[in-house]
Amino acid sequence: MRWIVRLVYWSLFLWALAEDAAEFPEEDGVLVLTEKTFEVAIKSHPYILVQFFAPWCGHCKQFAPEYAAAAKQLKQTNQPIRLAKVDATAELKLAEEYGVRGYPTIRLFIDGRDQEYTGGRTEQSIVTWVLKKAGPPAVELETIEAAAAFEKENRLAVLCFCDAPVRSAFERAARQVEDVMFAYSTVPEVASKYEATAPSLKMFFPHDEQSAAFTGDLNNAEEIESFVKAYRHPMVADFSGETAADLFSDGRPILFLFRDKDGKGEAAEQALRAAAKQMSRKVLVALAGSSEPMDQRLMDYVSVDVEELPTARLVIDPQGAMAKYRLEADVTEASLVSFVQDFEAGRLKKYLQSEPVPTSQPGPVHTLVGSTFEAIVKDPAKDVLVEFYAPWCGHCKKLEPVYASVAKRLESVPSIVIAKIDATANDVDGVDIEGFPTIKFWRADNKEEPLDYDGDRDVDSFLAWLDDKAARPFGHSEL
Repeated sequence: MRWIVRLVYWSLFLWALAEDAAEFPEEDGVLVLTEKTFEVAIKSHPYILVQFFAPWCGHCKQFAPEYAAAAKQLKQTNQPIRLAKVDATAELKLAEEYGVRGYPTIRLFIDGRDQEYTGGRTEQSIVTWVLKKAGPPAVELETIEAAAAFEKENRLAVLCFCDAPVRSAFERAARQVEDVMFAYSTVPEVASKYEATAPSLKMFFPHDEQSAAFTGDLNNAEEIESFVKAYRHPMVADFSGETAADLFSDGRPILFLFRDKDGKGEAAEQALRAAAKQMSRKVLVALAGSSEPMDQRLMDYVSVDVEELPTARLVIDPQGAMAKYRLEADVTEASLVSFVQDFEAGRLKKYLQSEPVPTSQPGPVHTLVGSTFEAIVKDPAKDVLVEFYAPWCGHCKKLEPVYASVAKRLESVPSIVIAKIDATANDVDGVDIEGFPTIKFWRADNKEEPLDYDGDRDVDSFLAWLDDKAARPFGHSEL
């Protein structure tokens, strides 16, 4: 009898959850959650993707139609997956609880437990990422009809014609590529449909040749992963606000061609498309304009001046300790091919942007530029403190009079140099700047391992810290 009572209570509980879920307001298929409804929502949906947004956020506004389209597509899959959103500027407790520091912040909840969303910002990349999280890394296709439907329904699809031993490496690769759907089949008729013999692997995509056959080792998950990532993007990808994050996170070096909307720019684009056919897919090739705000931000980021157009840059690790290489020749098919070949052979030198060398040093703070940094900072006779600043940075402007006073107090100490460099206009190889101001100290006896300044930002604290860390102490209390 007791089990009947429990069953009734359980049924009522599920009914209550369903009632609550049904009452969530929706906008374009996306559940709109508040602090009052949030817990019920994540408990009543096994899989729920939640976007924390700000109404004024430009990225959120740009992302909204893609997110809504993904929500509608997922509702049609008959999977227990919903998309939701929370106004983080109104629901402050939720924003704090889930560590919202920027917009949009997106988290996936599986049975109430959350994880970071690491997919792309397009409808299909959202759908693919969530579906993979909700199911096995690769699905089995038992009929020709199932294989045809799989290929049709997925923008990026990988199909392995294989048995269990090979499938182990295949599934390991599938777990690492989140925005591509993977499937396998052991049915000979399915392999025949695709003119394949087992074991083999093919990838299908909506660009260029439409498909590619894997020619590497099917027992090597890393080789399979590299192959799939190489064909995720077109031979020449378009750079835009929608594709920027996906391109930057690809992992391969990126060859950017910057062009203007004129005859010269059109010729450069044709040269790029012809050159791309001759390049290995170890380099991601992308076309950028110069008129949109996102184009201009990229130009600033990789040191391209509008007078150079059309021109090219090859960029490594754009999200970390970026290195960039400049095409010195005019943009032609041959020059672009040679540019990439020289890069792959290790024959290129990094391009380091530099302002002109100052004609004088009028103040107590020594102004560095990219071309003078090495000579001044690496001088073994000097202890050197350097502030990396940005002209627009409010914290840098606040520090300026304090920093100048420190330099003034140390003018009589010949063994120490107080310097600054505009990090937005000058590149310094090997120095990673994550924010402004960044202040680093190179001791005279150790130029390979600079120290990060971690003291307070007042004159006495600077002087005490420098006297303690300097290779040649100077007795700051006597200054």
